[in-house]
Amino acid sequence: MDIDFMRKQQTTIFRQLIYNIVFPVVIALIVLGVINFRNTRNIIKESNKTRNYLISNELTQVLRFQDITLSILEENITPKLENVSKKLVLEYFKSTSKIKEADLKKIREELGLDPNFYDLYIIDTNGIVVNTTFKPDLGLNFFSFGIEHTQLIKKIFKEGVFRSEKFTIEATTRRLKKYTYEPTLDGLYIIELGVRSNTADEIINLIKSTLNDFSVKEKSIVSAELFMNEDDPFSLTKTEEIGAVEKEFIRQRFEKKDTIQVEKKIDGKFLSYQYFFMLSDNSELYKGSVIRIVSDRTNEIKDEYYRLISFVVIFVLVLFTISYLIFKNTRIVTDPIKKLVNNVNRIADGNLNERAEVIGNNEITTLSVKFNVMIEQLEDLYTDLDKKVKERTAEVVAQKEEIESQKDELEKQRDILAEQQKHIMDSILYAKRLQYAILPTDEFVKELFPESFILFHPKDIVSGDIYWFYKQGNKRFFSAIDCTGHGVPGALVSMVGHNWLDYAVKDLKLDRPVDILEALNRGVTTTFKEKDEDNAVKDGMDIALCCVDYTTMKLEFAGAYNPALIIRNGELIQLKGDKCPIGAFSRRAATGYTHQEMDVQKGDMVYVFSDGYTDQFGGEDNRKFLMSNFKKLLVDVHQYPIKEQKDKMEEVLFDWMKYESQLDDILVIGIRI
Repeated sequence: MDIDFMRKQQTTIFRQLIYNIVFPVVIALIVLGVINFRNTRNIIKESNKTRNYLISNELTQVLRFQDITLSILEENITPKLENVSKKLVLEYFKSTSKIKEADLKKIREELGLDPNFYDLYIIDTNGIVVNTTFKPDLGLNFFSFGIEHTQLIKKIFKEGVFRSEKFTIEATTRRLKKYTYEPTLDGLYIIELGVRSNTADEIINLIKSTLNDFSVKEKSIVSAELFMNEDDPFSLTKTEEIGAVEKEFIRQRFEKKDTIQVEKKIDGKFLSYQYFFMLSDNSELYKGSVIRIVSDRTNEIKDEYYRLISFVVIFVLVLFTISYLIFKNTRIVTDPIKKLVNNVNRIADGNLNERAEVIGNNEITTLSVKFNVMIEQLEDLYTDLDKKVKERTAEVVAQKEEIESQKDELEKQRDILAEQQKHIMDSILYAKRLQYAILPTDEFVKELFPESFILFHPKDIVSGDIYWFYKQGNKRFFSAIDCTGHGVPGALVSMVGHNWLDYAVKDLKLDRPVDILEALNRGVTTTFKEKDEDNAVKDGMDIALCCVDYTTMKLEFAGAYNPALIIRNGELIQLKGDKCPIGAFSRRAATGYTHQEMDVQKGDMVYVFSDGYTDQFGGEDNRKFLMSNFKKLLVDVHQYPIKEQKDKMEEVLFDWMKYESQLDDILVIGIRI
């Protein structure tokens, strides 16, 4: 590593002390401060929650006192109301034909009911107030008050008996009012009696006074309100309309019956809204209530902020004091070390004759003495090493010259091999041109068989699989030839086979596939035969040879191992080849070939092929394609147009191979009669 770079990376003892001592202390103080701040904040929040719970409990006790007082009051007033209700049903409205036009105020006076406390209502089956002593409620729809009111009215109509409701808060007047209900004899109307009580009003005033006292006793409490009616909540203490968002939030508290706290910032103040649900069995209309206590936490948050500022100031002062004390005390240690470091730097620059200054009698003194001893030993080692380096350098130079000489020879041999490889490749490419030159042209094939395809994929540059076409009078020949091996050896054998096929039909004038195969076998065997049997070439070929006579519409076939497949309207016919080789194969000597003949029809598909397609490895299990799958594929595609057959077979082949390399030359010939 570069010396200058190392010096840039160095640090002082003072910095190390800061890193190793002050930083952990700083982090610990920060963590403790954060924990203390959060704990204080949580304590204040919990204190506020506890206070609000105590307030809600106090209000709960007031409401329970209300329930007890109202129960006693109801025991006295309910029998009187039932007698009045019976008189109205049995005497005044025994017939309801004129109930809508009845003078209810006069009836109230006749019954001796105080108009300041009693009201009469006539409600029809649709929940509409059709007549009342309290004119503002005329036409009022009880069903619009929510599902609880709707169910109550329908239940009274259904039961047909007198029903006394407990005292309930009126949404419009915020006063307690007791209601009784009794259907008329014909069941078309309900007569409702509403009664107020001075005692009940005093109870409501007590609740309001209790809620107002909370904000007086606790300066941080802005307001304490009691909300009634789940379907359309209203405040007991205030007559102002509740905002839509707040009303929906309160309605959710009724529905969920929970306690929740929400923090809001309004007009620069930090307000805490805490909601408590209280269940009540005092009324079937109002099953519960929600207490909302709003607290102003602005001063608390300011106190938290001031505490945080105080902590930061104290923290900075402590950090500065610690840093100053460390710096002052480390000077006693760092000054001698700095001098030693300066000497070390000079020595590191190559001045091995430099020595550390020895001063005092402490650990630094001992370190300086030992350092000087080490430098003397290092100087001796450096001198010895310099001598060895010079000797080794001379050896390396000699080895380098020898390696360069060997390198030149290797490069010369590489160039020779490259030139030889080029000549070999040129020869193989020329052999490819020769092989393709003997193959029939596409035009000649289309002239003989207009609807035909040749799927031909050599494994190497030249192929051991070739195809042969010939025309003799009305007969048209085609053949798929699979020679032993592939590449250059297979190509050489294919040339021999092609020449003997031409000789059989052109010179010998043979026109039956079986005779042509016999002549081909003799010619190939003779070509590869030597006097010495051990040196005889064992190569040969498998072949499927077909001849189509368009005059007689007959197909003649002879084969050596390879078959011909004919497909007609989805039915597959196989003409098997004889298990007799062409040439001097080691399998066994040829014993003759079979002449096979069959009638063909227009539209029949005839296929001949080598074993390259069926032996190709691939698929999910990396196995051979196999003859069974190949036959099924031909049956599936035989009715396709010729070009689509070839495209489909290539697609299936490549999908099957995927990442597998080609195993052998592949040749498939398809002819449509």
